[in-house]
Amino acid sequence: MIIIAIVIGSWLTGLWSCEKGRSDLTEKEKLSIADYINSISVLIQHSNKVSVNFFSTLNKAKDISKEELETDLSNDLEESKIIMENSLEINPPDFFDVSHGYLSLVFKTRNKAYEEFKPALSNIFGDTDVENSTAQIADSFLNMYISDEIYKYFQEELKKSGESLGVNNLTIIDSSILQDRNLINIQDVNNLLAEIKTVTDVAQRRGVAILNQSIVFSPEILNEADEYLIIKNGSDISVTISIENQGNMAENDVLVKMSYSAEGISKTEEKTYTIKTINPSEQASVTISGFKAYPEKKCEIKIEAGPVPEEVLITNNTAIFKFMMEK
Repeated sequence: MIIIAIVIGSWLTGLWSCEKGRSDLTEKEKLSIADYINSISVLIQHSNKVSVNFFSTLNKAKDISKEELETDLSNDLEESKIIMENSLEINPPDFFDVSHGYLSLVFKTRNKAYEEFKPALSNIFGDTDVENSTAQIADSFLNMYISDEIYKYFQEELKKSGESLGVNNLTIIDSSILQDRNLINIQDVNNLLAEIKTVTDVAQRRGVAILNQSIVFSPEILNEADEYLIIKNGSDISVTISIENQGNMAENDVLVKMSYSAEGISKTEEKTYTIKTINPSEQASVTISGFKAYPEKKCEIKIEAGPVPEEVLITNNTAIFKFMMEK
């Protein structure tokens, strides 16, 4: 704790001021102060919300994939950057420079915490430089703690700034983003990371899906009449569709089958394609060619992807498209 106090003290050096007070506020100055308090209150509330989302993500790590976890953390970091940048664009009223200096430092420190956390966690997942990465995550929580302590200085200085202007009831909402202060201890950090890493490694989710909106016909689609796509005239037909891996595991040898039928034609054509490997969140474009053209006949193509082993949701594994070729 002595080290923490020294760190805070060193960061706060230079923020103190000896400005003289005054109490003859004009209406314009009163409005300026009110606008300032409103602006920073919005940023503080936003910062509190980012913290809630961040720790909510960590708490539900056992229920989501590694990719979802990292996406949520990226979103929190982006929000933190926006808060910091917006705080730097605010021009405080006279006599509020000192308090605003504290607040800017609060947001910079919080952003640093989020900024260092995500790459360190990625290293933990990849078993890369685990010792240093664990220490980096502990530092992230320490920065959250430091930011909370600096915020108390900000609240006190804001009150003093108001009093120097004759405003004796100037207060602002509390803000403490580190939900568990035990996380400044390396052993508690190790326990948290062990739980997250174990769960995200075990919680496997598998599944592929057809992206219906990605359908492309050759000859090209000209328009749509009722439920039928109208395609340009040609000698044969090829179809391209995108398949997405919506699980958290790489899938190998994913079978894609297209079944093509035409009005008045008894035989159904079937062609297949195998996707060798498709990684989580990746999309693979599949093209199957050589279907015979039947101008002016009502046709239908059924596309099936997978299912892959242990896939639970299979409603998005099949798509059917009705079409007609112009004469």
